[in-house]
Amino acid sequence: MAELDVQGMEEAQAKIEQMLADLQGPQPVESMREATLLVTRDAKILSPVDTGRLRASILPKVTVRKFPPGVEGVVGSRVEYAPFQEERKGFLREALEKNAARIRELFGRFVARIVSR
Repeated sequence: MAELDVQGMEEAQAKIEQMLADLQGPQPVESMREATLLVTRDAKILSPVDTGRLRASILPKVTVRKFPPGVEGVVGSRVEYAPFQEERKGFLREALEKNAARIRELFGRFVARIVSR
C-alpha cells in the first residue's frame, strides 16, 4: 500500500483563488482599455478620409462579462459605410496588426504579475 502526503494544498488553493479574482479585477479592464486606445489611435490615422465622419466615429468599447467571465475590447464605427471601407482598405485590421506585439506585452506583464504573487 502506498501512502501520499500532500503539503501546501491549502496555500495552493488560496493562490489559485486569488489568481482567478485578479483576472476578474480592475487590472484586465485597464489593460484592455489601453489596448483598445492603441488600436483606436492607429485606426483613425489609417482610415480613409473624405469628410472626416468615418475617422471621427471610430471609438473603443470595453465590456466586462459576468458569464462567461471575461473582458472584451472592440474598436469600430457605427457609420453605415464603415464595413465597406474596412473591406476595401483594412484600416482596422492594419491598426490591430500594428499593435499586436504591444498588446501581447500589456497582457503578458499583467499575467506575469498575477502569477508571481
